[in-house]
Amino acid sequence: MDKNFLFDLITPSKNLISGDFDMVVVPGEEGDFGILPNHSNLISQIRPGVLNTYKNNKIDKSFFIYSGFAEFSNNQLIVLSETAFDVNDFKLNNYKDSISEYEKLKNQTKVESEIIFFEKKIEEANTIIEILK
Repeated sequence: MDKNFLFDLITPSKNLISGDFDMVVVPGEEGDFGILPNHSNLISQIRPGVLNTYKNNKIDKSFFIYSGFAEFSNNQLIVLSETAFDVNDFKLNNYKDSISEYEKLKNQTKVESEIIFFEKKIEEANTIIEILK
């Protein structure tokens, strides 16, 4: 029996991580779920939260993911997320500044699609702060 499996975390701009792990815990839409080697095939939506990778029964890396999908098959887990980053890169003040900037831009426009875009960015930043602070 395999002791690990391949995991890839992919965003539109880059592949954040690719490697062999003992376990990965993913924040699924229905709740957190753990993937171990030889897990049954699975496709799930993901919700905002922290994804943890494990090596030697210890957390190896932690990533914040906002939304997307996870698929496990052929002993490979692929997580696709539009927003994902290493939790060690989180800087609270940067997100507070972003919220202020998005609020300012939202108040300067009358275009409905732009207002919706800025509201979504504000919601995302607030969610990230709430989960990681």
